[in-house]
Amino acid sequence: MIKKPMDLGTVKKKIEENEYASVHACAEDIRLVWSNCKKYNQDGSDFFNLAESLSKRFEDQFAKVKAEDPMIEDDTEHAPSLEEKTKFSHMIYKIKQEELGQLVEKLEDRCPEAIDKTPNDDELEINIDAIDPKTFRELDKFVKACIVNNQPKKKKRAAESTGGSVASESKTKKSKTS
Repeated sequence: MIKKPMDLGTVKKKIEENEYASVHACAEDIRLVWSNCKKYNQDGSDFFNLAESLSKRFEDQFAKVKAEDPMIEDDTEHAPSLEEKTKFSHMIYKIKQEELGQLVEKLEDRCPEAIDKTPNDDELEINIDAIDPKTFRELDKFVKACIVNNQPKKKKRAAESTGGSVASESKTKKSKTS
């Protein structure tokens, strides 16, 4: 179900009537059009693929416009792009259960409307589209930090294994020369 409908006709009307407070507010509505289309249509369908393609083109063009026009301030609290939301949703599966609990607590404090609980309270659904941009950025940073902290120390293991083989080689050489 689409909780916040938006279409390009409405965006055009809002532009013509100067209803947007900023370029970023307009961009948020355009992103919402693509997001809603992908949510409503099945992955792989023509409409889904078209929305994905148009979303990428929009982001590319919007980035160029921002780069060329110094009057457009970079808004770090703009709505996350569809790609950012998708990456975030995939990263959530990579964090530990206790970290997921912390994430849910943060969401309950800052953006409770983004949590849909099932009647039996065993499961919950996080509606990423309902997370405000500032909270999204904070949670995204939190999840990325969790993933980095959970990664094994590859360098340490590599150094230990290399050190072990170097030591055994030097012992072998010493025994041959003795």
